[in-house]
Amino acid sequence: MKPLFSVITPVYNPPQYAFEKCIETVFEQEFKDWEWCLVDDCSTAPWVKNRLNELQALDQRVKVYFRSENGGIVAASNDAISLASGDFIVLLDNDDELHLEALEEVAKSIEANPNVDYLYSNEDKITEDGEHFDEFVKPDWSPERFLAQNYCSHLSVIRTSLVNQVGRFKTGFDGAQDYDLFLRITERTKDIVHIPKVLYHWRTVPGSTASANNAKLYAYTAAAKAVDEHLKRRRIVADVSFDQTRSLVSVKRHVINHPKISIIIPTCGTRKSVFGVDTCLVVNAVESIERKSSYTNFEIIVVVDKGTPQQVITHLKTVCPNRLKIIDYDKPFNFSDKCNVGVVNSDAPLILMLNDDTEVISPDWLETMVGHITEEDVAMVGPLLLYEDGRIQSAGHSNTHSLHNFCAGYSSNDFGHFRMLKLAREVSGLTGACALIKRDAYFEVGGMSEIFPLAFNDCDIAFKFLELGYRLIWTPNARLFHFETASRPAHVKPSEVKLIMSRWGRKINNDDYCKIH
Repeated sequence: MKPLFSVITPVYNPPQYAFEKCIETVFEQEFKDWEWCLVDDCSTAPWVKNRLNELQALDQRVKVYFRSENGGIVAASNDAISLASGDFIVLLDNDDELHLEALEEVAKSIEANPNVDYLYSNEDKITEDGEHFDEFVKPDWSPERFLAQNYCSHLSVIRTSLVNQVGRFKTGFDGAQDYDLFLRITERTKDIVHIPKVLYHWRTVPGSTASANNAKLYAYTAAAKAVDEHLKRRRIVADVSFDQTRSLVSVKRHVINHPKISIIIPTCGTRKSVFGVDTCLVVNAVESIERKSSYTNFEIIVVVDKGTPQQVITHLKTVCPNRLKIIDYDKPFNFSDKCNVGVVNSDAPLILMLNDDTEVISPDWLETMVGHITEEDVAMVGPLLLYEDGRIQSAGHSNTHSLHNFCAGYSSNDFGHFRMLKLAREVSGLTGACALIKRDAYFEVGGMSEIFPLAFNDCDIAFKFLELGYRLIWTPNARLFHFETASRPAHVKPSEVKLIMSRWGRKINNDDYCKIH
C-alpha cells in the first residue's frame, strides 16, 4: 500500500519567484499520493493570499489555512500539521525546491523499510538564478555527529503519528525548531533511513541560513539549547555551547567517577629524530603522558621485546615510577599478540592501545575520549593524530574504495566536507596507534586477531565491534602526534591484504559514515 505524504509548508512573505518554483516542484512530483498543507502566517504581501487561494481551487490535494496573526514558524508549522491526514510528514520551506523524484524515492525507501519512522536525504543549495552547488554527501544515521550539527535537515520525512506523539514543534526554538523536533524523534526510534540521493534544493536568499553561517545567529543559540535539553533528557551531563568559529554545537561531556585506564604500549625501544632531536620514542611517549595529561587515574603497561636496551627500561622507571608495569615479550614479533599480552596484564575497565611513536598534545585527551566511551553502545574511541609537521595523519578510518586513514596529509586547519574534521562522529574504523577500548568489549570479540601480526589488526577489531552493534567514535578534540612508521618499517604483506579482504571485503566501499572519496 502506497503511503500518503503530507507536505508541510509554513508561508510568510516568500520571494515570489522562489515560491513559484517551490509550487512547480510539488505539482510536478512523479509520485502523486500527496497533500500539501500550507499555512500563511499573516503575510503582508497581498499576492500571497491570492496565490494560496488559487492553489487551493486548482487542486483538491492542497489545504490552506490563514492565520489571523503572525505567530512565527513554530505556530505556523504546527497549524500545518493539524491539516495533515497523511502517513508521513514532509518538511518543505516556502522558498526551496524538491527534486522531481523526491517523493518517489522516499516511497521506495518506505517500501523497503516498512517500519521506518524517519527518513532524510542528501541535499544541495540553489542560487536565485537556479544554479546548484554545495552538495552535502551525508552519512547514514550518525547520532554523535547529529549532536554537533543538524546534518539530516533537508529532506526530512517523519511518520505523522510519531510527530504527534512527541508533541510536534516546540516554542522557544525558532530557527532550530526542526533540529529540536528531530532530536526528540530520535529519542523514540532507531528506525531511521538515509537516502543517499539529493532530493532537496535549499535556496540561498539574503538572510537565509543557507546563504551565510551568520545570517541567523538566533538559530545557533536555539540549536545549542535543543542539544542541551536533549542531553538532559538522556541524563548525559555536559557543557553545551555554540562554536561560532566552526558553526557547530560544542558538547563537552563531564567525566563521572574517572574510571581507571590501562595504557598499553608495545615497544622495542626504537630511537628516531623527533623535532630535530635524537629521541627514544617510548620514553618520549610516556614522558608526554605523565607531563601533559590532566587525567590521573591510569596505569602504563609497556610490553618490551627481547633485546630492548636495559637503559630504556631504566629510563622508563625513572619517568614513571609509581604506575608503570614492564612486561617482557620474548616471542617472534606480533603486534596483535603484544597488545593482547598487555591487556591480560592489566586490570582497568578501559584499555588504551598506544603506539610508542606518539606524543600527547591536548592535556584533556583522556577525559575527552572517556566522555564518549562511557555511553553503553560505544566500544572504541580514537583521537586526531598529527604528523610531526602538523598535518593530519589520521582522522579515523574510511572504507571508501580501500581501508585508509581518512584525510591523511590534510592541513589540521581544514574543516573537511561540511565540517566533518571539526566534530566528533561515528566512524567505521580507528587506527590502533591510539584507541580507547572498553575492556569487556575487547574480550567479547576475542581481542586483537593474532593472524594480523602487523597490518589491519585495528581494522579487524573495529569491524568485529561493528558486527555486534557497537559504535566507534572519532573526536578531533583529543590530539596527539604520531611519528608514523618510526617503530617498524611500513610494510603490508600481500597475505594480510588477502586475509582482511576475505574476512571483511563486504565492508570495503560500503562505509556507513563516510560516503565521500
